Amino acid sequence: MAVLDRAAGIVVTAAPGTGSTALLEALLAQRDAVQVPDPERARAAGVDAKHGTVRQLVAAGLLHDDPARRTVTTTRNPFDFYVAEHQRTRTRWVEELRKPDSWVHTTPGVLDQVVDAVTLDFDDWLVKAVGEPGRPRRINAGHVDEADVVLRMESLEADLRDLLGLEVQVPRTNVTDRDRAYWRSYTVAGRRLVEQAHAHDLALFDYRF
Repeated sequence: MAVLDRAAGIVVTAAPGTGSTALLEALLAQRDAVQVPDPERARAAGVDAKHGTVRQLVAAGLLHDDPARRTVTTTRNPFDFYVAEHQRTRTRWVEELRKPDSWVHTTPGVLDQVVDAVTLDFDDWLVKAVGEPGRPRRINAGHVDEADVVLRMESLEADLRDLLGLEVQVPRTNVTDRDRAYWRSYTVAGRRLVEQAHAHDLALFDYRF
């Protein structure tokens, strides 16, 4: 879902794996904000009800196009993102395989992602996830590239205050149970792979290994 905060002049999209669930729930609870679109309308229009981008919502007629409104989304330290994604797919997503009507079975490519995460160790999985060495990548490119403001998962409350002038408390939600020391998962080769692929975002958002 996305959240529309008319008073702040923003629409906030849910970028997967970046703390967006906690952020959107906090905005709905603490601000005069509304969810857009209705999940049933989104599904009927073929748009991801939870993680649709503003471009997708506007194109499907689910959100009006307002040039004065700013699009806001979230990102995450790429090094931490890949470790969390590997673990989340191996644990939470794999449980979805028991449900015949789960999004894991109906979303193209997801089943292969689950199999890769379960059958490959992190270093081998990372090579497949990042893709061609040296090719620039972004975490959730569709969300980030359209955004006017990008909040860092690691400092959501501070970025909300500093970049948007909003005082919102964002509790931790939907957190994967894992070792938070993501650097322990990396080999030297894996670290260099992410450094090369995500050089732009590492510099732009001041992320470090």
